[in-house]
Amino acid sequence: MSHHPTWTRPVRDGFTRAELLAIVAAIALLAGVLIPALTRARADNNLALCQGNLRNIGTGMRLYAQGNGGVLPVSMTVENPHSALVQAMSPKYITDPKLFYCPSQQRAALSYSERNFKNGIIGYFYYSAERASTDQHLSKFLLTGVAWPRELNSHLDGQSWVMSDIWVSGEPTAHAKYRKGVNYLMLDGGVGFVSESPRRAFH
Repeated sequence: MSHHPTWTRPVRDGFTRAELLAIVAAIALLAGVLIPALTRARADNNLALCQGNLRNIGTGMRLYAQGNGGVLPVSMTVENPHSALVQAMSPKYITDPKLFYCPSQQRAALSYSERNFKNGIIGYFYYSAERASTDQHLSKFLLTGVAWPRELNSHLDGQSWVMSDIWVSGEPTAHAKYRKGVNYLMLDGGVGFVSESPRRAFH
């Protein structure tokens, strides 16, 4: 009885260098596709959340106006702080303070914190105000092209802007997909979006 030797395939430990390079290249390719897609999806979601915030604020403002002769709160300036607005609206008409902040806004100075809210610092411009601002970095249009005081009430044109994302000449806005993308709330409670030049869209 004779025995024939049995040959077995040698077992490799790990991957070859070529295989590792191929795996790394595949992962990099997937990351290159997925990360921008996820970033765009997050930006779109935040844009929609921001619009939802403004709609809720608009509802609160209409309720406020009904109980105050049609008049909206008047802030000192179009820029922060908006203490009079916050005190008038919260908590009776706006129960969630985070509604005053756009989720796309990454600057800590304009994002929600208890301190910001307490000090009347919100994440939006408010256009029912006594004056534009003393900040020369503000859009020249808002400094000189709008008649101040601008005291809004429910008898005015319903398309008048009440509040919007913050926008400054020469600087991108909070919505990364649009260099000058701005959500805005109108007096009739509607919310609009302009992807460029809010100055030309302002009403």
